[in-house]
Amino acid sequence: MNAPLLEIDNLSIAIDRPGGAGLPLLTDISLQLGRGETLGIVGESGSGKSLLALGVIGLLPEGIGSSGSIRLDGTELLPLADDDLCKVRGRRIGMIFQEPMTALNPVMKVGDQIAEGIVWHRGVGWCDARRDAVRLLDQVRIPDAAIRAKSYPHELSGGQRQRVGIAIALASKPDLLIADEPTTALDVSVQKEILEILDEHVRNDGMALMLVSHDLGVIAASCRRTMVLYAGARMEEGLTEEVLSDPRSPYTRGLLAALPQRRIGDRRLAAIPGNVPGFAALPPGCRFSDRCPDRIERCQTELPAWRSFGNGRGVRCIRAETAASEAG
Repeated sequence: MNAPLLEIDNLSIAIDRPGGAGLPLLTDISLQLGRGETLGIVGESGSGKSLLALGVIGLLPEGIGSSGSIRLDGTELLPLADDDLCKVRGRRIGMIFQEPMTALNPVMKVGDQIAEGIVWHRGVGWCDARRDAVRLLDQVRIPDAAIRAKSYPHELSGGQRQRVGIAIALASKPDLLIADEPTTALDVSVQKEILEILDEHVRNDGMALMLVSHDLGVIAASCRRTMVLYAGARMEEGLTEEVLSDPRSPYTRGLLAALPQRRIGDRRLAAIPGNVPGFAALPPGCRFSDRCPDRIERCQTELPAWRSFGNGRGVRCIRAETAASEAG
C-alpha cells in the first residue's frame, strides 16, 4: 500500500495567550489522505472546517499557533519557515478560498492572476504563462476564455469568479487541493459543473482533494470519505456511504435529519436545537452534550475519547463507548 500523501496527527490549533494555556480552536485532529482520494470535511458554521484548511496550508492568522504534526509526502510542514512554506503553497498544495471576490486581486486582470502562479512556481515566461492561463480558463468552462482573461474580477459573475479561483489553484498542478466551500451561493447547475471539474483532476491527475463544506449533498456526491467536525473536535469519520447511511454520532444524525426532504403535508424542517458553542465557552464534557438528545449524565462531565472501528471508521461519543463495552 502506498504511503499517504497527507498525514495529520494530533493537530491542535489555539489562540496564543501570554502566561497561560492557549484558547483551543481545534483539538486532536488526525487524518490521512492519499493521491487520487477525496475527503469531505463537514459541519455547521463555527465547527473549525476553514481553520483546519488554513492550518494545513500554513495560513493561520497572526496570534494563532498549532501543535502536532502535518506531513506532506513525509515532510513535516509545521516547523518550516515562511520562505520554505511559500515553495509548498501553490506548487504542492493548492487552495480554493471560500469567497472568490475577496480572494481575487480587484485591480489585476484575472488572466494575469492565473499566470502569476505559473511564472512563480513553474519558472515559465509571462507570454507562455498567459497562454496557459487562457487554456485553464477554457478548462474550467469559462466561455470566450481569451477575452475573459483580460477582465477584472468585478466584471465576472460569481460563478465565473469561482472558476477563476479554481484555475488559479490548478495552475501549478498541485498534489493536494483544498477546496473551502467552493460551491457556496452558486446555483445547482453551476455547483454540478464545478464539482465535475474537481473530480476530473482527481481521476485524471491523481490529485488528492480535501473538500470543505456544510452541504452534505455536495459531500455525498464528491467524496469517498467524510470527517464530521463540531466545535473544533472530530466527531465521526469513515467512508461517506457508511457515515451517511449508518451514522454513529448523534451530531451526524442531527445534520442528516435537518436536510430538506420532499414530504407530504405541512411538517416543519427538523433542526438541531441551540447553537455551536463559542470556543471560549465550550462545555466541560462532550462538546455536543448541551444539544444532544441522547446525552447521559457522563456526557456533561467527561470528554469522550476517539473510538476507532477499523477501516478508517471512528466516532467520538460516550454512548458509543458504552455500547461497545456492553457488547464486549
